[in-house]
Amino acid sequence: MKMENIKKLEEYKYLIPKQDGMRVPGILYISEKLLSKAIADNAPLQVMNVAKLPGIVKYSLAMPDVHWGYGAPIGGVGAFDYESGVIVPGFVGYDINCLTGETKILHKYGYYLPIENFEGKWEELICFNKEKKSKEEAKIIRFIKRKNDGDIYFIKTEAGYEIKATEEHPFWTEKGKKEVKNLKIGDFVVVFPFKGVPYEEPPDETILDIEEFKKVASLFNKNSRGNSLSQIIKKLEENGLLPLKATSPVLPEILKIIGYIFGDGSISFLKDGNSFLTSFFGKKEDIEEIKKDLQKIGFSCVISERKRKHKIKTEYSVYEFETTTYTCQTSSRALALFLISLGVPYGKKISSDFCIPEWILRLPLWCKRLFLASYFGAEMSSPKFLTGHKYNIYCPVVSMNKEIQYKESGIKFFNQISQILEEFGVKTKKISIRKIKNNKVQIRLILSSKLEDLLNLYEKINFEYNKEKSFLGNVFAFYLRRKQKVINGRKEAEKIAISLREEGYNINSIFSKINSEWVNRRFIERSIYEGRKTEPRVSFSFEGISRLVKETREKFGNSGFVLDKIIEIRKVPYNGYVYDFTVNHPFHNFTGNNFLVSNCGVRLIRSNLEKKDIEDKLEELINGLFINIPSGVGSTGKLKLNRKEIEKLVVEGARWAVKNGYGYEEDLERIEEYGCIKGADPNVVSERAYERGLEQSGTLGSGNHFLEIQQVVQIYDREIAEKFGLFEGQITIMVHTGSRGFGYQICDDYLSLFGKVHSKYGISLPDRQLACAPAKSPEGRKYFAAMKAAANYAFANRQVITHWVRETFSYVLRKSDKDIGLEIVYDVAHNICKLEKHNVDGREKLLLVHRKGATRAFPKGHPELPERYRDVGQPVIIPGTMGTASYVLVGTEKALQETWGSTCHGAGRMMSRHQAIKESRGRSIADELLKKGVLAKAKSKRGLAEEMPEAYKDVDEVIKVVEGAGISKKVAKMIPLAVIKG
Repeated sequence: MKMENIKKLEEYKYLIPKQDGMRVPGILYISEKLLSKAIADNAPLQVMNVAKLPGIVKYSLAMPDVHWGYGAPIGGVGAFDYESGVIVPGFVGYDINCLTGETKILHKYGYYLPIENFEGKWEELICFNKEKKSKEEAKIIRFIKRKNDGDIYFIKTEAGYEIKATEEHPFWTEKGKKEVKNLKIGDFVVVFPFKGVPYEEPPDETILDIEEFKKVASLFNKNSRGNSLSQIIKKLEENGLLPLKATSPVLPEILKIIGYIFGDGSISFLKDGNSFLTSFFGKKEDIEEIKKDLQKIGFSCVISERKRKHKIKTEYSVYEFETTTYTCQTSSRALALFLISLGVPYGKKISSDFCIPEWILRLPLWCKRLFLASYFGAEMSSPKFLTGHKYNIYCPVVSMNKEIQYKESGIKFFNQISQILEEFGVKTKKISIRKIKNNKVQIRLILSSKLEDLLNLYEKINFEYNKEKSFLGNVFAFYLRRKQKVINGRKEAEKIAISLREEGYNINSIFSKINSEWVNRRFIERSIYEGRKTEPRVSFSFEGISRLVKETREKFGNSGFVLDKIIEIRKVPYNGYVYDFTVNHPFHNFTGNNFLVSNCGVRLIRSNLEKKDIEDKLEELINGLFINIPSGVGSTGKLKLNRKEIEKLVVEGARWAVKNGYGYEEDLERIEEYGCIKGADPNVVSERAYERGLEQSGTLGSGNHFLEIQQVVQIYDREIAEKFGLFEGQITIMVHTGSRGFGYQICDDYLSLFGKVHSKYGISLPDRQLACAPAKSPEGRKYFAAMKAAANYAFANRQVITHWVRETFSYVLRKSDKDIGLEIVYDVAHNICKLEKHNVDGREKLLLVHRKGATRAFPKGHPELPERYRDVGQPVIIPGTMGTASYVLVGTEKALQETWGSTCHGAGRMMSRHQAIKESRGRSIADELLKKGVLAKAKSKRGLAEEMPEAYKDVDEVIKVVEGAGISKKVAKMIPLAVIKG
């Protein structure tokens, strides 16, 4: 957006006129200096997008600390009519974590696309169900794209998988989800060895038209006489099967079904001359998958169970065994004729000629894969190691029996398979033929057992409709990939050993330079003195596959996911777009480059202390607070709750904490909503949110969250400051934290839900990140109740931390917290949506006021303020950054009239965390702060670097704007003495 498109109304107030579908204008409370930074950050465009949402009232607002956020700007305020408006999770508080654009995302159909190419494609991806230990499919419901201007992480595993991701992106590991920046060499991450093949657009051609279908139908006494044929055609048209084009959305399911019928299926034309029976045979779990795909193309079927006794005589022995076979059958004439028209064999395959239909041979590779993988699921031998050989695998084999007069068509069919396999990089060893009894032959397609051929088979094709083979295919692919890495490493070691020997090094020196887990002294000696006629083989210390299969099955069931060790992790510079998805799945994951990848407030506490009272105890105080209050990314709390307790906590908020001994009853009247927003419902919160909430209750967290010991250095309004309990020289403690992963997960869950339902209510979104639902809809009410639970969690979190602050001060100073005067000034939320009554054009209306990175600022006399502040106005706590001032403001009548009683919430970010880390290289932020008189403690140096003062806008400028615009008034200024960061 250009500067000239924004009109200045008065000092510190700018207008974005209605345009491009905006329902209301945009208003920015900002200075010219801060406006140029906001425009560079594209924040005004997000203000415009919010103005396009249904039911928004009067204006879309932005505070002076505004900057780009997820969907809606951070520092944004908007009010929506409760009767006709919407509720917007992305306008409450949310952040995103991303992958680089070239990351290959695996589609459920076995092809991959770079994540950057998924924009506008609402497809289904492969994901993992942790509870069921199963591979599943999940639909993309949100596509995320943002600019990155700093370092990202590069990760490489033992099997050679590589990926790049931003530091907060969660990866699935042996011990659950971990953000990238918390991963280290030696950690085990979850990978999915099947790679698939690149996506390619199918040709725009018709595979089967109505006329061709009629010709085939006529062979089975189906013609234009009577209405039988017309009913069949109508059914196929309704199912989207006639005409059938290569671009049809159901073609993938058709290819899989066809592939399986060529193997363990059949189409029978019954003796009555009018009926068909289409049958599929296999294990129950696999037949159920076929049934689902038949339903997708519009046909139902019945699954039946049958126990069968088998007796197989070979040239070595006679084998007898019993199996349970499941059959899926349908008598649909429409389905049978449709499949036959596509070239599927009917009748007894042993006594008929057939080959792969020509139209399949013209399709892209990923389509051919579906046909092959399904056929192999039915007919190919399972991946298996040679008996007595720890490292060698049997040649994969496909067999077909034919009556001798049909032998040639069987050979032709296998030659076609062999030619397609060449396209995947899989070589055929031979096609063998042997006679069996009753004038029959067995034709066998035997594939190469070379490592690269097997790897291409299992990584690129694998199996469909056979979960056991698919599982083994994945584990074998992973094993082979690791084996290949070991062999390549030994080849390289052999070259280096020979080269070093030629340079004059002795055996001991060479061994000390290149020995490893896979390279021993004997290998080096043989490489130098004896030479090899063949390439090096895998080391004898390399583990066989049996244990890997067993352990993988125990951890991940038959899903095909495995654990791989990180061998390299490092930062790399990256300036470009990064991407992410939200998927419609309870475990919120998908696979990228084979890896399985997946609100706040502030409180001010006063004291009777002055700087001289703690000067010699400051280091002991900050160390005590650092120990007592868990901080940092993914920090877990010492507050151990069970499920019933956390459900009570999210309903009662800070009241729960006080009832359980974390504070005093009088604390509650100094907290927004008295520490508990009514209407929270624990039943609309997901299991994953509770998991994260149980881990993180009573923690500070990371990012811009902090705990700071401060000194009041200036009082601007003595009467109001006295009412707030503040005086010059006084020690205060500020706590900035929120609902942690609990609130994040709630937002993520409901963004997923709203991404599906907005169209149901006829809502057109300017940005899918602004997914929303009508406030009074069932979905809207559920989210509102869940968001209240998150707010109450945050109130309780800050209350528990306050209790530990009091304990620490009491212990270090050897006084009670009452003697020290540790009392809450106020606690106010920064990211929240609240139902409030406001005057709109002379009439009182009920509005849903969204404040994202903004603070409520009610004036004196407002009925929602506690009695003690009602005659002066609400305290507004504005944190600065490390090394800079923080402020206490008071709400004004003008704020109530113009901004729904809202103001800024801090300095506002100006530099990304990546850029901040980059800019801080070679510097010690802790030392720089110490020179300014600020003692800093952090879980990591990067935590300090991310939040260095230069990463934020000038807080003094922000305060100048809100006071100059009349929407807040300065009361006191504090400077930091000591700070804890995550």
